[in-house]
Amino acid sequence: MLRITETSEDEKTVTLKLDGKMVGASASDLEELCLHHRDKRGKTVVLDFSGVAFIDNYGLKVLKKIKDSRVSIVNYSLFIETLLDVNKLISSNR
Repeated sequence: MLRITETSEDEKTVTLKLDGKMVGASASDLEELCLHHRDKRGKTVVLDFSGVAFIDNYGLKVLKKIKDSRVSIVNYSLFIETLLDVNKLISSNR
């Protein structure tokens, strides 16, 4: 299960704090929410991965699908960094 909490929002950016496991339906929920903010509301989306313990293959596919210049991933663990393949998915500096 993945808990998604909107922790901050202004006219240009929304930050979503993620806690738990990004698997199956929860990954789909995250995709839907990100696309809503990014495409329908025109915002930059910051995904705070500080509380993410695990991502399955479906979750990785969802991240690869939604990740672009307006979706960034921050506060990820070394384990998550390895899963996401820093060169392909994460654009921010650590």
